Amino acid sequence: MLANLTEAMSKIAPIIGVSIGRLDDRSTWRIDYHDEATPEQRAAAEAAMASWSELASRIEEYAGKVDSDAESARLRFITPGAGMVLTYQEKFGQAQGVPAMGEQAANAMSQEDREAQFPTLSASVGIEAPTLWDAAQLVLQKYTEFAQLSLVIERTRLAGKAAIKAASDVQGVRAAYEAIAWPTP
Repeated sequence: MLANLTEAMSKIAPIIGVSIGRLDDRSTWRIDYHDEATPEQRAAAEAAMASWSELASRIEEYAGKVDSDAESARLRFITPGAGMVLTYQEKFGQAQGVPAMGEQAANAMSQEDREAQFPTLSASVGIEAPTLWDAAQLVLQKYTEFAQLSLVIERTRLAGKAAIKAASDVQGVRAAYEAIAWPTP
């Protein structure tokens, strides 16, 4: 973004460079001019910089919206909450251990042994799946499906933010944001 601004400013006035201390604090922005820059060129560059300030603000705003929208897209497919994230991770970790036992050994475990070795996954037995083996297979299948979906969401998020950051004006920022197509269930 700074390279684009520097290039744009150099077309307006002879400059040494552009410095942006903090994107959200216009007082930290500076254009360093060559001595031959005329007052008119300097004024035009300052006006362009002010215009760019609005663009930078919109880029930041819409990039944040993309992150929020990505989370909303994920939540269409999973249960929200930090506790659920931990539960999913725990179930997945436990489900990964079941195939090494084999189906017969996994299903032959007593409820007490099953709950001791696979406590979170065992909660699914009899509710989401009839056996420990089936519960593990279900979790592994759902994990694979979500990993594929997560790839699409993350690719969409990153491409959307890149398009927004590449926009040369506020209308382009809005258009890039509105062009994002999130997956739906």
